[in-house]
Formats: sequence, C-alpha cells, structure tokens
Amino acid sequence: MDNSNPTRDMIDALEKGDKLSAEKAFKSALSDKVGTELDDKRKDVASTIMAKEPETNDNAEQSTEIDD
Repeated sequence: MDNSNPTRDMIDALEKGDKLSAEKAFKSALSDKVGTELDDKRKDVASTIMAKEPETNDNAEQSTEIDD
C-alpha cells in the first residue's frame, strides 16, 4: 500500500520553509487529482460510446441516378 500523501508532504515542507519540496508535493497532488479525473472521464465516455445503438444511414440505401 502506498503511504504517500502529497498534501501532507506539502504542508510539512511549508512548515519547514522548504519551498522547493512544497512545490514538488503540490505538483504531485495536482497531477494525481487530474489523472484520476481524466481516468473517470475516459470510463464515462467509453461506456457511453459502447451503449449507443449503431447509426443507420437511410440515405445510403437510396441510389442516385444521373440523367444525361
């Protein structure tokens, strides 16, 4: 199990005055959050696509004749 907690790491770094470590922890926390949201959105889109009925094109069945 991963015990990493970027938010806690950021707070600890700020308390110590370590701005560089705080920035790294902030970026890590933000990256984790964005990654999770993107994964959730991908799953939603994929399930929507798979649930749709195939589109039928009624115009494809009609033949087009050109009169000379």
